[in-house]
Amino acid sequence: MSSLGAISNYVLSVQQMQMSLIKTNVEMQQQITEMLTEATEQMAASMASSEHMLDILV
Repeated sequence: MSSLGAISNYVLSVQQMQMSLIKTNVEMQQQITEMLTEATEQMAASMASSEHMLDILV
């Protein structure tokens, strides 16, 4: 019976570690998404506020 308890504790520890890794992965993905969103917004703002001139030769 004690080996069953040890196995159960081990499985629980592994599952907790997996959940922790999943949580960390989700948090990292959220940070990357926020960084990309901010960068996109900054690029859009800078493009909207700056003048663009095109030289077209025919």
